[in-house]
Amino acid sequence: MKFNPATLADFESRFASAQNNAENKVIVLAGGATCFSMGMDLVYISTTYDASFVSQFGNILAMVRNCCKPVLAKVEGNVIAGGMALLAVADLVLSSETASFSLPEASFGITPAVVMSCLLERIRPHHLKYLVWNSSAIAAKQALEWGIVDHISLPEELDRDTQVLIKKLSRLPPSVIEETKMLLAENNSFESALNMGCQLLENKLDDPLAIKKIRRYLEDVKLFNDEYADD
Repeated sequence: MKFNPATLADFESRFASAQNNAENKVIVLAGGATCFSMGMDLVYISTTYDASFVSQFGNILAMVRNCCKPVLAKVEGNVIAGGMALLAVADLVLSSETASFSLPEASFGITPAVVMSCLLERIRPHHLKYLVWNSSAIAAKQALEWGIVDHISLPEELDRDTQVLIKKLSRLPPSVIEETKMLLAENNSFESALNMGCQLLENKLDDPLAIKKIRRYLEDVKLFNDEYADD
């Protein structure tokens, strides 16, 4: 999934439907077999971007994080850029051991401020600096050690392990879920950090030089893919 106004609107509709369905005790976020999420749609950002997109994304992250039901992320493949923010606001994250996690934004001149505001609830600041400044992907084992994910499974066991956890969470009284989230929410400043991250991102995407760098990045990726295809 790449985030643009249309895909975010679709996600919001689906998530709200799952949240309002009394039969759904647990909400599972899942991507494809090769990619959980690639984050912002850079083609959209570099062509028809509108600043309201950033607040739309922020509102969805807050909606997922503040959901009254347990939200479980099942991760296969790559988690890139803004996809890390979506993963971070889930309550629990199960990952295939073959998954990878990266924040490449610095390579085209953008601080992943929104993602950082979400990941600060999961990992230590010096680990977050490494992710942001290094830009390279880390493996699932490293993500587990740092707290980005909560459990890793063999690829062939991920579905089974996910179902086992869903059953456990489904048996919990709703009051336990709600009160746990309420108590934990009292001890952090997620909303203010997210608002700051969204404002920083809006400011950066209003800079023509940043858009130019994104377009150059997309061109480099296309050239690499074309050369790879010719081999």
